Amino acid sequence: MPTQTQEIAAKLRSTVTRLTRALRKQHVSSEFSNAELLTMSLLEQHGKMLSTELADMERVSKQAISQIINRLFDAKCVERFPSEEDKRKIFIGLTKLGEKHIIATRKIKEEWLAQTMEKIFSAEEINLIQAFLPLLSRLVEHNGTRV
Repeated sequence: MPTQTQEIAAKLRSTVTRLTRALRKQHVSSEFSNAELLTMSLLEQHGKMLSTELADMERVSKQAISQIINRLFDAKCVERFPSEEDKRKIFIGLTKLGEKHIIATRKIKEEWLAQTMEKIFSAEEINLIQAFLPLLSRLVEHNGTRV
């Protein structure tokens, strides 16, 4: 018999998955995949990063992140910067064009989400969601090690 926490976890997983799908549908004819948009978003949030850091954050292989970076580089959305301390290391950074794409995509999704929330939730319910956000953030930031 599942514990209460297991039942809540199952409902949370299902809800977050469905919300993610709904948000993904909101990006109008983007030329970029969700993985590419996520990569640009991470670079916007964290600044220049090594490809290995990006791969770890996205939980993808080094080969997969290399392909994503190459496509974004070809689209002029990211640029490469050699490390000043170790010339073998190459940092990846977001270009102004990449920033423009990620801001436009985010705006579409956030406008849809805000309008939907205002339609279906009361002010008190929106405050409850706001209070819950730090807990969700902690869950997302957790390193994902299995117990």
